[in-house]
Amino acid sequence: MQNKDFYPDPTEPLASDDFASFLQTEGVRELAPLSRAPIQGAVKIAFWGLRLYIVAMLILVTIGFTRGVH
Repeated sequence: MQNKDFYPDPTEPLASDDFASFLQTEGVRELAPLSRAPIQGAVKIAFWGLRLYIVAMLILVTIGFTRGVH
């Protein structure tokens, strides 16, 4: 029995054929320039909370390694 992942069905069109037909109908256009969205509100608070959490965990791990198992 052949594995479908390695041996595609010859009756189905290939993905590259679909992409080629898409390019023919849509054409190749220049992409609009992207800019970074400003971080504000609750997202900014969440990022600061994550930073504080990381610092607290680093401190706890450092304390754990310096004291060791006695």
